[in-house]
Formats: sequence, structure tokens, C-alpha cells
Amino acid sequence: MLPRAPFVSVVLFLATGILAGDAFRTTAGMPVVFILIPVVAVTLGCISLYLLRRKTGFAIGLAAWMFLLGAGVKMRVEEEKDRQLSGLNALEYRSFAAVVTTIPEKRTNSIRFEIRTEQFKSGKQWVNYPVRALIYLPDSLPIIPRPGDKLMINGRLEQPAPPQNPEQFDYARYLRNKGILFTAFVNKGSCQLMSAGNKGNPAYWPETVSQWADDRFREHIDSAAYGLVKAMLLGRRDDLGEQQVGDYVISGAVHILSVSGMHVAIIFLAISTAFGWVKRWRFGKWIYLFLTAALLGFYALVTGLPPSVQRAALMCMVLVTAEVAGRKHYPMNTLAFSALIILLLDPCALYDVGFQLSYLAMAGIFLLYQPIFDIVNPTNSLIRFVWQVSALALAAQIATFPLSFFYFHQFPTYFWLVNPLVVVFTNILLPAALVLLLISPVGISWLAWVAGQVVTLSAGLTDWSASIPRSLPGHLLENLHLSALEVILLYSIILLVWYTVYQRSVYCLKWTVVAVVIFATISITGSLSTYLNAGTVSFLVPKHQVVGFKSGGELYLVSNKAFAEDTRAFDFNIKSYALSNEIQDIIRIAAP
Repeated sequence: MLPRAPFVSVVLFLATGILAGDAFRTTAGMPVVFILIPVVAVTLGCISLYLLRRKTGFAIGLAAWMFLLGAGVKMRVEEEKDRQLSGLNALEYRSFAAVVTTIPEKRTNSIRFEIRTEQFKSGKQWVNYPVRALIYLPDSLPIIPRPGDKLMINGRLEQPAPPQNPEQFDYARYLRNKGILFTAFVNKGSCQLMSAGNKGNPAYWPETVSQWADDRFREHIDSAAYGLVKAMLLGRRDDLGEQQVGDYVISGAVHILSVSGMHVAIIFLAISTAFGWVKRWRFGKWIYLFLTAALLGFYALVTGLPPSVQRAALMCMVLVTAEVAGRKHYPMNTLAFSALIILLLDPCALYDVGFQLSYLAMAGIFLLYQPIFDIVNPTNSLIRFVWQVSALALAAQIATFPLSFFYFHQFPTYFWLVNPLVVVFTNILLPAALVLLLISPVGISWLAWVAGQVVTLSAGLTDWSASIPRSLPGHLLENLHLSALEVILLYSIILLVWYTVYQRSVYCLKWTVVAVVIFATISITGSLSTYLNAGTVSFLVPKHQVVGFKSGGELYLVSNKAFAEDTRAFDFNIKSYALSNEIQDIIRIAAP
């Protein structure tokens, strides 16, 4: 295991076990009890090896134990989900009572929020059965439910449908990994508000504080900046314009529209800068620890306490605690420790794209930032600051681009130009917004006005920065495709290059060249195989009839006339197939 960052190895074996647990469950149908016997055996073996001081054997045993632990935890979680599914599907009911657990989000002609069911009416009896579900209600309701409100809903919950077409996004699996097993589209007359939620209930403090922050932003921030601030601070994009979101996608800065570890890091650095001097007092370190915990906790409540903020705040608190306690800490070890805690509590977080990208970005910054910065290492303070921000953005981009290709099939070519500007303005916007929230209850109107103007100005400059690439040629490379094997090989190459520079090893450089050759060979042969593979595929598209004929890099789509105008149906049902098969041209043929 790594001497300075042992938790990196530990969390890697745990993650591998989580993936294996899914494979054991889906392919072999193995129950979780089958894992218990090897866990007991390996545990006894680890204890014996530790007492005998066999370090190598103990390290191997610990790796095996973490692997089995990951598999067992994941299988146990999935077995519980299967139990909930089978139990509710077997229950005969016409209505149910539920509690709203999230702030409603605006959608096209509807609002969406999560609920936790409490009781189902089966015949004349009420049966207690708690499950999580996603509910859609018409946006024309006179009263929008809030977190903690109790609803009576007539109807049944439905399981999300599995993908019906090749390479289609598996929405059912996506929701299952988030712990949501059912959905429902409820008519206006089928939902009744039974009672308002108790705002003093600690379970709904994150949603209550987040809604309070939303009201303060509406009051003090210009309407043009409100949508961006709401997205960056509260994690809800429903007030962003379509072109505005497109600008951030094109610029490669779309990650700032989601509350993530980067936002927590910016707030943490602002807190450290503002209160670092406190540590010089007699008990200043402990006061500093308390202030950091309080302000990070307040910010986490403002965001609604999403998983990304939880893990980032945990990592920051580990860093501060280690500093206050006088302990040496290695960033990669701290990062891995926070990941270990998250995965033990929620093994399905491993499948969350935000979890993957945020941890890869932080690992890229810890490993790649310094080597990139040392390439130039300017002495002028202004140039040095600009290069620091650029190196930071480049390190994060290098660490995340293979996975971004895999999930989003596109690459912003001007990220190196835009990201430094966006990061600078974001470093002003986020702390200023937090200050605005802290001073707004005090009642000093002019100070709140000043903070609001700073937030509005920095939000406008952030929007302007993100819009720059739209006027430049070749701003976005689209329809890119990487297989899972190619992603693994790309990350292997990145790690080999880093290790070559870190160790200045010619031997490692040779392996880097070998990995590049293997990647190129697999990529070229895969593309050729895909290009030469021709065939016919029938697509199941609601309200449409669609048949596809693939020949080389072309896809002929024969459909009814209405399908040609339904871009949403194409994007949801067929676009993934076209991307995975590296289709260059789509020829539409409308049947009479």
C-alpha cells in the first residue's frame, strides 16, 4: 500500500468490491450471506498476520477484507431495495400518504420533488410502508408543497421503465442508485395537502435554510444574476436560460452550475483567508476550528446538504482538524479517507457522475497541479496568479476529460481560456453571496445592498466569461465516443506520465509508450469494427414508429412524419445509439 496515502489503496479495494458485489448479484444471483463466511475467515487471518507482524501478508489480507466488505455492503443495500420493490408491488392499494422531502423543482408544465411514503390504503386498512419516490405534479397547483408537508395521493406508484432501445440511458438504474425506486405523474385532482410541515423539525433544516437563502437572493440580487447564483449556491437550475446553460457547456465551465466540492473549497479558502490570523491567539486554533465548522455547516445547509457538499465539507474538516491537532496530513490520503466514509455509508455513490468527477478533479489538482505550475513558474505576481489559476483548471481538466468524453461525448476546446476567468469571478461570487446571507438578518440594509451589488457584478462577469467561446470557431468538439476500456487505458496513461515525471524514471516512460500503443491499437480496431458493422435496428419510441439502417458511418432513419419534428424523442431514444456507433450522418426518411 502507498506509504503516505494508505487510504488510497483501501478505498480502491473497497470500490472494486462494490463493483464486484453488483456483478455477483446480477449475474450469479448470489445472496449476501455467501459473503459472510469468507469475511470471517479473512478477518481471522488478518488478526493472526498482524499479531505475527507479517506486514506483507497483513496488507494482502486487509485488501481482501476491504474487497469483501465493499461487495457485502453493496449486495445488502440492493437486497433491501429488492425487498421494498417486491413488497410494494404485491400490495393492493388505491391511495397513499407521503411526506415531501425536497424543495420542488420547476419542469416543463410540471413540478418535481421527492417524497417518502408513510402509509398505503389497502382495502379498509392503512399499511405502513416507507419508500422513496419521485413525484410530478402540474405547475398550476394553487399551493406548491414544501418539504415536510404531508400529502394524500390517489393512484399508484410505478417503477421506472428500463431502457427500450440499444445504448439508451438507463433512467431506472440511475434513480435506483439514488435510492429512488418509484415515480408517479399525479393529476391536479388526485393530490391533497393534508398538513403543513413542521419547520422546526431538524430533518428539514437543510431545505428550510435553502428556501430562506433563495428568498434573500431574490430580494437583494438583480434578476439577471439570480438564476446563476441560485444554481451555484442552491444547486437548482430551473431559473437558468437555455442559452445561458449552453454557454457554460461550450466553455467547459458547466461544472460550476452544480454545487460541488469546488464550491466548498472556495468557501473554505475564503474562511481561511478571513480568519487565519485567529490562530495566533492562545486558544486561537480551536476558535478557528469552531468558526470553520460553523461557517462550513451554514454553507452546507444553504446548499440543501447534497452528497457532493457533504463529502467536500468532510474533507475540509479533516484538513482543519489535522492542522489544529498538529498532525501532518497528505491531501491524497485525506481525499481517500473522505471517499471511504461516503462509500461505506452509501456504496451507490460510486455510480454517481458527480462523485466520480469531483474526486477525479481533486485528485488531478493534488497530483498534477505542481508539475504543471513548475513548467513556467513566473516571478511576476500578476502573471503568477493567472498561471496558478490556469494550472489549477488544467490539472482538473486533464483528470476529468476521459470520463467527460465517456458520459457527455463532447470536449470544450477553449476551456483553457475561459476557466481561469470563471474561477477568478467565482472566487468573488461565492464568498460575497455567503456574506450577503450572513448580514441580511442583521438589518443593515446598505451593507446588504453592497454585498448584493458585488454578487450581481461578479455573476455578470462570470456569465460574460462563459459566453466568450460562442463567438470563436470550433468551440465544441461533439459526438465523441470512448469505450469503458479506452477510458481505463487513458487514465493508466495519465498515471504513468505523472509517475514518470514524479520519479524521473526512464523505465516507466517505456511503459507509458507501450500503454499509448495499446490504446491506439484498441481505439483504431474498435472504430474500424464499428464502421464495418452494418445492420437493421428497430427503435421503440412512444407515439412513433422508427426503424434504423446502419451502413458505415451513416444511419438511415425511417419513421412517421411527426418523429422528424420531435427532437426530444430522438435525443432520449436514439442519440446514444448513434454516438456509441460513431455515426457521422443521419439521413431521415419520412414514410407516407
